[in-house]
Amino acid sequence: MDKRLTKWMLSGAVFFGLMGGLGVLPASAGSPGEPAPDASDVSVRDLSARALVLTIVRGPTISPPTQVAVLQCSPLVGGTHPKAREACVALAPKDGDVGKFTPPARTFCPWLYEPVTISAVGVWDDRFSLSSQTFGNSCLLSSSLGAVAGFASLAPSSEVSHGGPVGRP
Repeated sequence: MDKRLTKWMLSGAVFFGLMGGLGVLPASAGSPGEPAPDASDVSVRDLSARALVLTIVRGPTISPPTQVAVLQCSPLVGGTHPKAREACVALAPKDGDVGKFTPPARTFCPWLYEPVTISAVGVWDDRFSLSSQTFGNSCLLSSSLGAVAGFASLAPSSEVSHGGPVGRP
């Protein structure tokens, strides 16, 4: 089996074990003879499960994680993420996919290549969700993800003493 697939499966197993232990996994749709809820019913959509385990790793891979946070967005907001409400608001238009974030147009970050990877595994709108993205450095990750990356201390591993981008006096 492919090593990357094995890592994702392991991440998913860890997530579901964590979520099950915390009691935040979505309940089943109902008994076999019971009709499925109407998707247009606002109350059903508002109660759909949205919970992710976010990890940050120095480097271009997704393991081993150096920093981890549990983010629960629905039906209740919480988890171990210190900026849960803001992170949930930022993830909502992206369908919980951290791979859909891009740096703002006027981002000023050091010209330093120290890759940082964020991954998210969990449930979004009652469906399994798995995404990741590698950024050139922690500044690009922070400026792209904002509150979503707010659980991590992302100082560059090599201190930059310049007042601006690397290479400028």
